[in-house]
Amino acid sequence: MKVKFRFGIKSYSGTLDELVYANYADRSIVIGRMLPKFEELTPQNISIQSKASLIANLYEAISDDFKADLTSYTKKMYKLKAFKDKLRGNAYSTYVKMIYSAANDTENQLDIDSLSADDLALGVYSQINSVQVAVENGYLPKVKGYEDYTNTLSA
Repeated sequence: MKVKFRFGIKSYSGTLDELVYANYADRSIVIGRMLPKFEELTPQNISIQSKASLIANLYEAISDDFKADLTSYTKKMYKLKAFKDKLRGNAYSTYVKMIYSAANDTENQLDIDSLSADDLALGVYSQINSVQVAVENGYLPKVKGYEDYTNTLSA
């Protein structure tokens, strides 16, 4: 439901009195909804949490040079026509996009449930070993100069 406030309050985002408020359209619209009640975690909730945790742990272990390449690549990616009207992401969101794209690959599938920082030194993640390789494998869109992003996942 659309919410209006009194006393000169134009917007509010957060939880109050068992309602969740969210700002939309540059703070000109506030939507309110009932606070969801989670009685128990479903297997899907547990799976999503597990995958997110594994992806985040691997991100912490990858090299700073790879993260720098990913940051530069991300800036270029969001200048592409296909991404112009989309919410801008950061290096981590691009990394997650790359991981899920590799996991959906039918030929050389990456198993998210078995991601491990220990495998970095073994070169297990060859299909995403650098931003350049990920682009060439079709996990990320091509940008100008993607060939320069050759730093590897492992330090």
